[in-house]
Amino acid sequence: MSRFWLFLSSVMQESKKVKWPNRKEAINSTLIVLAILIFVSLYLFIADYGLLNLFTKIIYPLIGIKTGLGTGASQ
Repeated sequence: MSRFWLFLSSVMQESKKVKWPNRKEAINSTLIVLAILIFVSLYLFIADYGLLNLFTKIIYPLIGIKTGLGTGASQ
């Protein structure tokens, strides 16, 4: 059991060394994360929408596959 208390005391010592961000730093970090999240979401939406249109309007007709949204692909 002494190893457990040694571990616990080490955790307590290390937790005293942690520097927590102040309110301004936390808000700035949150805003940066939200901006990146919005950018990546828009990028993936545009890429997905573009690829969907590319395949349904150009690729599938070239290889002879008929598609219908919501009905699945049928040949």
